[in-house]
Amino acid sequence: MRSFYLFFCIIMLSPITYVFTVWCFVVILHTEAHIFFCNFESNSTCGIENGSPIDPEPPSINFTIQSPQTITYQDLGPFSGHSFFYWSRSDNFPHAEEFNGRAHTPKFNQTNGENMCLEFMYYIKSTGTDNGTWLDVSTGGCYAASLFFIEQDDSNGWQTVTVPLHKGNCSISLYFTVNQRTPVRMALALDNIIVDWCDALIETTTIPGISNSSKLIFNTSFFVLLFILFLLK
Repeated sequence: MRSFYLFFCIIMLSPITYVFTVWCFVVILHTEAHIFFCNFESNSTCGIENGSPIDPEPPSINFTIQSPQTITYQDLGPFSGHSFFYWSRSDNFPHAEEFNGRAHTPKFNQTNGENMCLEFMYYIKSTGTDNGTWLDVSTGGCYAASLFFIEQDDSNGWQTVTVPLHKGNCSISLYFTVNQRTPVRMALALDNIIVDWCDALIETTTIPGISNSSKLIFNTSFFVLLFILFLLK
Protein backbone atom coordinates (compact mmCIF):
# COMPACT_ATOMS: atom_id res chain seq x y z
CA MET A 1 0.00 0.00 0.00
CA ARG A 2 1.43 3.37 -1.00
CA SER A 3 0.61 6.73 0.55
CA PHE A 4 0.45 10.10 -1.18
CA TYR A 5 0.34 13.43 0.64
CA LEU A 6 -1.56 16.41 -0.78
CA PHE A 7 -0.87 19.79 0.85
CA PHE A 8 -3.14 22.75 0.20
CA CYS A 9 -4.24 26.00 1.83
CA ILE A 10 -7.48 27.98 1.85
CA ILE A 11 -7.25 31.76 2.16
CA MET A 12 -10.28 33.75 3.30
CA LEU A 13 -10.69 37.51 3.59
CA SER A 14 -13.06 38.96 6.17
CA PRO A 15 -15.17 41.76 4.58
CA ILE A 16 -15.47 43.42 7.99
CA THR A 17 -11.96 43.37 9.42
CA TYR A 18 -10.10 42.93 6.11
CA VAL A 19 -7.98 40.30 7.81
CA PHE A 20 -6.76 37.28 5.89
CA THR A 21 -7.26 33.86 7.48
CA VAL A 22 -5.31 30.90 6.15
CA TRP A 23 -6.15 27.23 6.71
CA CYS A 24 -3.64 24.64 5.55
CA PHE A 25 -4.38 20.93 5.27
CA VAL A 26 -2.59 17.70 4.52
CA VAL A 27 -4.69 15.02 2.82
CA ILE A 28 -3.33 11.47 2.94
CA LEU A 29 -4.37 9.24 0.04
CA HIS A 30 -3.72 5.51 0.16
CA THR A 31 -3.63 3.35 -2.97
CA GLU A 32 -4.69 -0.12 -2.00
CA ALA A 33 -2.72 -2.96 -3.53
CA HIS A 34 -2.18 -5.45 -0.72
CA ILE A 35 0.74 -7.86 -0.94
CA PHE A 36 -1.85 -10.60 -0.52
CA PHE A 37 -5.60 -10.28 -0.09
CA CYS A 38 -8.56 -12.65 -0.24
CA ASN A 39 -12.17 -12.23 0.89
CA PHE A 40 -13.47 -15.27 -1.07
CA GLU A 41 -15.97 -13.24 -3.05
CA SER A 42 -17.02 -14.30 -6.56
CA ASN A 43 -16.27 -17.90 -5.54
CA SER A 44 -12.52 -17.21 -5.71
CA THR A 45 -9.91 -18.69 -3.38
CA CYS A 46 -7.25 -16.26 -4.67
CA GLY A 47 -4.93 -19.19 -5.31
CA ILE A 48 -5.35 -20.71 -1.84
CA GLU A 49 -5.23 -24.50 -2.11
CA ASN A 50 -6.07 -27.34 0.24
CA GLY A 51 -3.20 -29.41 1.56
CA SER A 52 0.47 -28.58 1.33
CA PRO A 53 3.16 -29.17 -1.33
CA ILE A 54 5.21 -31.05 1.28
CA ASP A 55 2.42 -33.22 2.72
CA PRO A 56 2.53 -36.83 1.44
CA GLU A 57 -1.22 -37.25 1.95
CA PRO A 58 -4.04 -34.79 1.21
CA PRO A 59 -6.11 -33.47 4.14
CA SER A 60 -9.00 -35.63 5.33
CA ILE A 61 -11.45 -32.72 4.91
CA ASN A 62 -11.09 -29.78 2.56
CA PHE A 63 -11.85 -26.11 3.07
CA THR A 64 -14.59 -24.87 0.73
CA ILE A 65 -16.13 -21.49 -0.03
CA GLN A 66 -19.51 -21.24 1.67
CA SER A 67 -22.04 -18.69 2.89
CA PRO A 68 -24.35 -18.70 5.95
CA GLN A 69 -27.03 -20.26 3.74
CA THR A 70 -24.89 -23.16 2.46
CA ILE A 71 -22.92 -24.30 5.53
CA THR A 72 -23.18 -27.90 6.70
CA TYR A 73 -24.31 -27.22 10.27
CA GLN A 74 -26.78 -24.37 10.38
CA ASP A 75 -26.82 -24.40 14.19
CA LEU A 76 -23.07 -23.81 14.45
CA GLY A 77 -22.66 -20.92 12.02
CA PRO A 78 -21.13 -18.63 10.92
CA PHE A 79 -24.37 -16.67 10.78
CA SER A 80 -22.91 -13.57 9.12
CA GLY A 81 -20.62 -12.81 6.20
CA HIS A 82 -21.16 -13.07 2.47
CA SER A 83 -18.58 -15.71 1.50
CA PHE A 84 -15.87 -17.34 3.58
CA PHE A 85 -13.46 -20.30 3.63
CA TYR A 86 -15.31 -22.99 5.59
CA TRP A 87 -14.27 -26.24 7.25
CA SER A 88 -16.51 -28.56 9.30
CA ARG A 89 -16.37 -32.02 10.82
CA SER A 90 -19.02 -34.48 12.03
CA ASP A 91 -18.98 -36.10 15.45
CA ASN A 92 -18.19 -39.55 14.02
CA PHE A 93 -15.27 -38.57 11.80
CA PRO A 94 -12.06 -40.52 12.55
CA HIS A 95 -9.58 -38.54 14.62
CA ALA A 96 -6.29 -37.53 13.01
CA GLU A 97 -3.29 -37.09 15.29
CA GLU A 98 -1.78 -34.09 13.49
CA PHE A 99 -4.54 -32.38 11.56
CA ASN A 100 -7.80 -32.89 9.70
CA GLY A 101 -7.59 -29.83 7.46
CA ARG A 102 -4.92 -27.62 5.97
CA ALA A 103 -4.78 -24.93 3.30
CA HIS A 104 -1.97 -22.73 2.03
CA THR A 105 -1.71 -19.46 0.13
CA PRO A 106 0.38 -18.90 -2.99
CA LYS A 107 3.91 -17.70 -2.32
CA PHE A 108 4.40 -13.96 -1.97
CA ASN A 109 7.51 -11.84 -1.52
CA GLN A 110 8.26 -10.80 2.02
CA THR A 111 10.57 -7.82 1.66
CA ASN A 112 10.94 -6.83 5.30
CA GLY A 113 9.48 -9.16 7.88
CA GLU A 114 9.85 -6.71 10.73
CA ASN A 115 7.41 -4.31 9.12
CA MET A 116 4.95 -6.74 7.52
CA CYS A 117 1.83 -8.15 9.17
CA LEU A 118 -0.88 -10.72 8.56
CA GLU A 119 -4.49 -9.83 9.31
CA PHE A 120 -7.37 -12.29 9.06
CA MET A 121 -10.76 -13.13 10.53
CA TYR A 122 -11.63 -16.51 12.02
CA TYR A 123 -14.73 -18.19 13.40
CA ILE A 124 -14.87 -21.32 15.59
CA LYS A 125 -17.88 -23.13 17.00
CA SER A 126 -18.18 -26.72 18.22
CA THR A 127 -20.44 -28.83 20.40
CA GLY A 128 -17.48 -29.71 22.61
CA THR A 129 -16.65 -28.25 26.02
CA ASP A 130 -12.94 -29.01 26.40
CA ASN A 131 -11.44 -26.50 23.94
CA GLY A 132 -10.63 -29.36 21.60
CA THR A 133 -10.65 -27.35 18.37
CA TRP A 134 -7.37 -25.77 17.42
CA LEU A 135 -6.26 -23.45 14.64
CA ASP A 136 -2.63 -22.89 13.74
CA VAL A 137 -1.38 -20.26 11.29
CA SER A 138 2.23 -20.63 10.20
CA THR A 139 4.63 -19.77 7.40
CA GLY A 140 6.46 -22.04 5.01
CA GLY A 141 9.05 -21.38 2.32
CA CYS A 142 12.43 -19.91 3.15
CA TYR A 143 11.58 -20.25 6.84
CA ALA A 144 8.95 -21.99 8.97
CA ALA A 145 7.40 -20.28 11.98
CA SER A 146 4.12 -20.27 13.87
CA LEU A 147 2.33 -16.92 13.75
CA PHE A 148 -0.87 -17.73 15.61
CA PHE A 149 -2.30 -20.64 17.58
CA ILE A 150 -5.54 -21.02 19.51
CA GLU A 151 -7.53 -23.83 21.14
CA GLN A 152 -11.20 -23.18 21.91
CA ASP A 153 -14.76 -24.39 21.43
CA ASP A 154 -16.39 -21.04 20.67
CA SER A 155 -14.82 -17.86 19.32
CA ASN A 156 -18.01 -15.89 20.14
CA GLY A 157 -18.52 -14.81 16.56
CA TRP A 158 -15.99 -13.50 14.07
CA GLN A 159 -12.65 -12.40 15.52
CA THR A 160 -9.98 -10.31 13.79
CA VAL A 161 -6.29 -11.05 14.38
CA THR A 162 -3.27 -8.99 13.33
CA VAL A 163 0.15 -10.57 13.83
CA PRO A 164 3.64 -9.55 12.60
CA LEU A 165 5.58 -11.75 10.24
CA HIS A 166 9.04 -12.93 11.24
CA LYS A 167 12.25 -11.46 9.88
CA GLY A 168 13.09 -12.45 6.34
CA ASN A 169 13.51 -11.24 2.79
CA CYS A 170 12.23 -14.09 0.66
CA SER A 171 9.14 -15.86 -0.72
CA ILE A 172 6.80 -17.53 1.77
CA SER A 173 3.34 -19.09 1.96
CA LEU A 174 0.83 -19.01 4.79
CA TYR A 175 -0.54 -22.30 6.17
CA PHE A 176 -3.87 -22.57 7.99
CA THR A 177 -4.16 -25.87 9.87
CA VAL A 178 -7.20 -27.06 11.84
CA ASN A 179 -8.01 -30.10 13.96
CA GLN A 180 -10.51 -31.31 16.55
CA ARG A 181 -9.15 -33.57 19.29
CA THR A 182 -12.51 -35.03 20.37
CA PRO A 183 -15.41 -36.62 18.42
CA VAL A 184 -17.76 -33.62 18.30
CA ARG A 185 -19.38 -31.58 15.56
CA MET A 186 -17.50 -28.40 14.77
CA ALA A 187 -17.18 -25.62 12.21
CA LEU A 188 -14.38 -23.19 11.43
CA ALA A 189 -14.23 -20.37 8.90
CA LEU A 190 -11.64 -17.89 7.63
CA ASP A 191 -12.19 -14.57 5.88
CA ASN A 192 -10.48 -11.33 4.81
CA ILE A 193 -6.91 -12.65 4.75
CA ILE A 194 -4.55 -9.71 4.20
CA VAL A 195 -0.76 -9.35 4.14
CA ASP A 196 0.55 -5.79 4.06
CA TRP A 197 2.77 -3.30 5.85
CA CYS A 198 1.85 -3.26 9.53
CA ASP A 199 1.29 0.49 9.70
CA ALA A 200 -1.03 0.32 6.69
CA LEU A 201 -3.19 -2.31 8.40
CA ILE A 202 -3.27 -0.43 11.70
CA GLU A 203 -3.67 3.18 10.55
CA THR A 204 -6.27 2.77 7.82
CA THR A 205 -9.77 1.44 7.97
CA THR A 206 -10.87 -0.01 4.64
CA ILE A 207 -13.67 -2.09 3.26
CA PRO A 208 -11.95 -4.75 1.10
CA GLY A 209 -13.14 -5.06 -2.47
CA ILE A 210 -13.52 -8.12 -4.63
CA SER A 211 -10.06 -7.92 -6.17
CA ASN A 212 -6.67 -6.34 -5.62
CA SER A 213 -7.37 -3.52 -8.07
CA SER A 214 -5.97 -0.17 -7.00
CA LYS A 215 -8.27 2.34 -5.39
CA LEU A 216 -7.98 5.48 -3.32
CA ILE A 217 -8.83 5.54 0.37
CA PHE A 218 -9.10 8.84 2.20
CA ASN A 219 -7.62 9.03 5.66
CA THR A 220 -10.31 9.82 8.22
CA SER A 221 -8.43 12.96 9.32
CA PHE A 222 -9.38 14.55 6.00
CA PHE A 223 -13.06 14.44 6.86
CA VAL A 224 -12.40 15.73 10.36
CA LEU A 225 -10.58 18.72 8.92
CA LEU A 226 -13.44 19.47 6.56
CA PHE A 227 -15.88 19.34 9.45
CA ILE A 228 -13.76 21.77 11.49
CA LEU A 229 -13.55 24.10 8.51
CA PHE A 230 -17.33 24.02 8.20
CA LEU A 231 -17.72 24.99 11.87
CA LEU A 232 -15.33 27.91 11.47
CA LYS A 233 -17.27 29.43 8.59
